[in-house]
Amino acid sequence: MRDTLAHRGPDGAGVHCCGAVGLGHRRLSIIDLTGGGQPLANEDQSVWVTFNGEIYNYRELTRRLTSFGHRFRTQSDAEVLVHGYEQYGVQLPCHLNGMFAFALHDIAHSRITLVRDHLGIKPLFYALTSEGLFFASEVKAILAAVNGTAEADPLALQEYLTFRHVAWDRTFFQGIRRLPPGHVAVWETGALSVQPYWSVARQQPATTPNLATAVEALDGHLERAVRSQLMSEVPLGTFCSGGIDSGLVTAYAARNTPGTLHTFSVGFDDHAWDETPLARETAARFGTEHHSTLARGTDLVDVLAQLIRYHDEPLSHPNSVPLYWLSRLARQHVTVVLTGEGADELLCGYPRYHVARLNAVAHYLPRWARVAGARLIRTAPGHRAAFLARLLPHAFEDAVLFNSAYLDPKLVAALTGNPLAEATAVRRALLRESMVPGDPIGSISRYELRTYLGCALERMDRMTMACGLEGRVPFLDVPLVEWAVALPSTLKIKGASAKRVVRQLAARLLSPRVVRGPKSGFGLPLAAWFRSSAYTSVLRRLQDARHPAASYFDRRVLDALVETHLAGRADHSEALWLLLNVYVWHEVHITGEATWLNDANRSLSC
Repeated sequence: MRDTLAHRGPDGAGVHCCGAVGLGHRRLSIIDLTGGGQPLANEDQSVWVTFNGEIYNYRELTRRLTSFGHRFRTQSDAEVLVHGYEQYGVQLPCHLNGMFAFALHDIAHSRITLVRDHLGIKPLFYALTSEGLFFASEVKAILAAVNGTAEADPLALQEYLTFRHVAWDRTFFQGIRRLPPGHVAVWETGALSVQPYWSVARQQPATTPNLATAVEALDGHLERAVRSQLMSEVPLGTFCSGGIDSGLVTAYAARNTPGTLHTFSVGFDDHAWDETPLARETAARFGTEHHSTLARGTDLVDVLAQLIRYHDEPLSHPNSVPLYWLSRLARQHVTVVLTGEGADELLCGYPRYHVARLNAVAHYLPRWARVAGARLIRTAPGHRAAFLARLLPHAFEDAVLFNSAYLDPKLVAALTGNPLAEATAVRRALLRESMVPGDPIGSISRYELRTYLGCALERMDRMTMACGLEGRVPFLDVPLVEWAVALPSTLKIKGASAKRVVRQLAARLLSPRVVRGPKSGFGLPLAAWFRSSAYTSVLRRLQDARHPAASYFDRRVLDALVETHLAGRADHSEALWLLLNVYVWHEVHITGEATWLNDANRSLSC
């Protein structure tokens, strides 16, 4: 199990066995390079920990625990977990600020405690079998332990095709669960109990500040978050994409870094999608040593199977490919990068938040009026108008639920031959828990912090850790998140302006071209790529009825998607991307080696 994760920890390995319990660890050395090996124990070796991540307030916790009489043997942030558990028990994560997934073995009480950070920045999976409890940072380690054949969860397949991601505690694998963000799981007397210790849905709205006050508060929160996340005994840099989120992180990092900060960006040969000129402008503004690389359409087909192995589940977005190349570039220079991930979900940067607001207004109209409005909107050009027209007839809850859908639920039901009600039940429950009365923007933001954010964070974790690179996310610093969630929605979105408080702060620090630039979202020209000759045989492969993944889908529906796309009568690149991922996932995890990818007459290769 441990050595399947060597890419996550290339600098060392450890194991602790005690009776029926075994803890393994692969180390990426960042703090206390000589003394922080794991698994690590307290003074009398009655509590052991294996830990992935960083505890940003560990120095403060070390001082507090030392005042209570605990004795520390190392300078590692991991050691605060064993002493913190002695002091606080299962309430320990309430005292932590960081990104973490860890397992504690309490020998005296024959107890295993699994903990995942507040927002789910670091992954933690588990499986309950007749042999007991297995857990790991990636699914592949659990598969190595249970020696069983992987099986796709049919509900997860439907959820993935609809939303690009399987949310909360479900995974793409039958019988393997994901510990949700902000949760603790305790294994004791042969039973597992899973409970929340923190939830974004519980945060209460604060007293209404004005925009200027909010900007000052964000400035202070982001300054402190970046400064705390710069802790490292190895080289560190930032991903600087050319947008305002990574630009702000770069600005604060450069301000608080002695010497020259390294920054990294990835560009595309299609200039309409290329933000590297803006990235270079931000890098020059703050005097960083900037590095960039270029992603091409053929890169996707060349590494798809390899990246699905790293990711375990089908990839959520094709930008996993340039993110992987970017991580490989960064690892040549640094071991840690800070990124702008999380700002859009937290402070409402996606265009679809405007759609949610329009749907909330339309909710007060009778359904016939919404249907008539949808017909009118459908005549307008652009994919956003078509998306709004599709959602407008729905009730508000359904409109918010499918606001983040990438495929029409009707198409997914037709492809899989089953309705989506059961596959979307968990998401619907999360949405209901996240509702803020009279605030559709606040509702969708809290919902997406519990769903879509997980998609973005898992992509970041897998692609960076595949290269032995640690990615940190200052916008998800816990005090910053609690402040931002409580912030009135009018300070996030007003009129046509999104992420207002962030843009106001960015206007102080970044160039006007970066601040006023349209949101790219690290997008890719997927439609153009799928029309190129390099992808023709990939699409033809989806029509092969002999493929072992073909049984998941209705042949007539799938064939129609491929044929109409190849004929240029419709753009089905999103559906084709998701379907291709399922096919390759099946080859990688179920059939075994992706032998069909090696066929010289086809474009894909392992």
